[in-house]
Amino acid sequence: MTPPSSSAWPARWQEAWEAAQPALSLIRGSLHEDGTPSPRPLRVNQMDSELLDQQLVHLLCEPLQSALGIASAAFKTRFEPELTLLVQIALYKFSVWNLGATYGAKLQGLAYRAPTDVKGPLAPSGLRRRTLIIHGALTIFLPYCYSRLRTHALSRAWPDAPSSDKRRIAWRTLTRLETAHALFALVNTMVFLWNGRYRSLADRFLKLQLVSTRSKVTRDVSYEFMNRQMVWHAFTEFLLFLLPLISPRALQRHFGKVASRLALSVLPSSNDRKPQQRKRGKYEALPSGQCAICADNASHTLDLGYSANTLTTLAPYSSARESMSDPSSVDEIPAFPIHTPYITSCGHLYCYYCITERMIRTVDEGSDVGWECLRCAEHVRSADRWEAEVSVVRDSGSESDYEFSSEFGTTDVSGSVTSSYLGSLTE
Repeated sequence: MTPPSSSAWPARWQEAWEAAQPALSLIRGSLHEDGTPSPRPLRVNQMDSELLDQQLVHLLCEPLQSALGIASAAFKTRFEPELTLLVQIALYKFSVWNLGATYGAKLQGLAYRAPTDVKGPLAPSGLRRRTLIIHGALTIFLPYCYSRLRTHALSRAWPDAPSSDKRRIAWRTLTRLETAHALFALVNTMVFLWNGRYRSLADRFLKLQLVSTRSKVTRDVSYEFMNRQMVWHAFTEFLLFLLPLISPRALQRHFGKVASRLALSVLPSSNDRKPQQRKRGKYEALPSGQCAICADNASHTLDLGYSANTLTTLAPYSSARESMSDPSSVDEIPAFPIHTPYITSCGHLYCYYCITERMIRTVDEGSDVGWECLRCAEHVRSADRWEAEVSVVRDSGSESDYEFSSEFGTTDVSGSVTSSYLGSLTE
């Protein structure tokens, strides 16, 4: 068989082209009818739209509930579900009913698309009214009715009723329906993650699918907000770890030392010309029979707002000078009595527990000068048990003639604390 000549090839090509024209026309017609294929919406955008809708409802309900709580707390507690229902209905009317998508879906560039085989009047969004009414009932009214029914059942003790009681049977039925709904929702979520269609059970039942309204869908995700949240969370965790380790008293003392050194270096001549004045402590006017450390601790408690009765407790030493000049106030019970008195190296009395706490704190802070006395502002370097002598002289009208002396206690339980405190100061 001889091959055809070269002149016969153009004729055969022309015949093949003419024979393929019907098939090409059919392909062009099908492409023109389908139009440009819509981009496939991302699953994460559909899930984010639902979260945005929930946050929007919460933001709108919170100020309204606060206003109702100010007017009547009982009214707020009783009608809080109804208020949330009204907000959801308003949002559904102005978003899905009028625009065809929730506000969260609009922010993600999504909109609902319903099947075209459903007949009936159209809503302003272009979707069928019957479809939107059923969708709103399933997504808004049904959860509200379930929440109200569950609250009513719990308030009437349906779970605790006898097994043959109608209330117990209704509660078991409600529990089974809740379990079945949760199971179906789980299956629907797994299917949605597989094919990206029908985010919820209501959408699958009505065949409402979220489609993209943009011609091009990008997968660019901004992590700026996430990074900012992570940095702030790490910073707060670091502060929660660091703040308990910081001593405000130590910082205040170090700051005072630095400020005094700077003042001496800047103004040395003015300090030399001034006569040396006697130091005065913070509680110099407090009566000698009361503990200044107890008063100082009570004042700090008042500043922190821990006790509402501290103001009345601090009243005696706030007017200490007046009470000392008034003879009638001598017999009053002291506000801060001294228990187990100890005398410091500067000659003032404090409670044993108070002075021990100050010594331990000074040792822990590593101070080399001791702690400052609250009465004379001198540095305390040691403390000893205070001893008092009591003598009785012979009365002229009595037959007894004796003298005795006693000491307040014979044991010194602060030896270990004082020795460690002195050792830290001498090192």
